[in-house]
Amino acid sequence: MRTALAALIVILAAVGVGAAARDHRPAPFGDSVVVHSNDTVSKEDGGAFRIGADGSVQLYATRGSDSGHTLWSYKRPGSEPVSVVPLAGITVAVWSDGMLTGVRADPAAVAWHRFVPGLADRLRLHPADVGVLVASLDRGKVFLVPTAQVVMEYNTADGSIRSDTLPQAGCSYAPAQALALDDLLVLARPCDSYSTVEAFDGTGRVWQVQSTPLARPVATGTTTVGIRDVPWLTTQVVQRLTGKPAPALPIRTLPGPR
Repeated sequence: MRTALAALIVILAAVGVGAAARDHRPAPFGDSVVVHSNDTVSKEDGGAFRIGADGSVQLYATRGSDSGHTLWSYKRPGSEPVSVVPLAGITVAVWSDGMLTGVRADPAAVAWHRFVPGLADRLRLHPADVGVLVASLDRGKVFLVPTAQVVMEYNTADGSIRSDTLPQAGCSYAPAQALALDDLLVLARPCDSYSTVEAFDGTGRVWQVQSTPLARPVATGTTTVGIRDVPWLTTQVVQRLTGKPAPALPIRTLPGPR
C-alpha cells in the first residue's frame, strides 16, 4: 500500500511540474521594445544580440558604418537578462525570473516566451554558476535547459516543448556540472540512493549509468564520455551513443632488443 502511494505521489509531482512548464507562459504585458534606428535591420548589418548595460537585450550592427550601434532593444520590467545564446535563426535570452525569450533579427522581433520550472531558483541560489544554461542540439534547431528539478527540451523555431524529464523522488539534477558534447548533454543525477549520470539528445534521455552521488561527467574523446567518481577520482569511460562501457584500447607492445 505504501509503495503504491509513493508511486502515486511521484506521478502527481511529475504531472505538476510538466503542466507548469507547458501552461506558465505569461503574456509579455508591460514589456518594452525600442527601435533605436530608422534603418531596417538587413543582412548587410550582420545583426547580433547582446546584453545591454540598462538590462535590455539589444540587437546591434556587426558590420558597416553602424557597427556596434544598437538597432533594437527589448526589456522585461522586474527581470534582468542573464545570457543570450544564438541558435538556428533565433537567439534565446535567459532571464533572472526563469523565463526564456526567443528573439530574431530579421525582422527584429520577440518570437516567443517560455517559463522553465526551477531556473529562477538556480540563478538566484548560484549567481556565479558557469554551468550549461542552454545546450544547443541538432545545429541549433533544438535546445535543452537543465535545472535541478527538470530537464526541458524545446524546438528553437517556436519554443514548443519536445520533452520534459524529471528526476525520481529523492533525486535532483546537477546542472552546474553538466557537460555539453556536440549533440549530447550529459549531467549527473545525485540521489539518496541509486545515483546516475544521464545523457540527453534531441529525443530526450537516451541512457543512464549508475554512479556515486558525487560523480560528474568529463570529456574523454570524440566518441566517449567519462564519469569521474569523487572522491576516489577514478573515471569510467562509456560510449557517447549508448552509455555502455567503451572498449579497452589495445596495448601496443614495443619490440624488444635484438
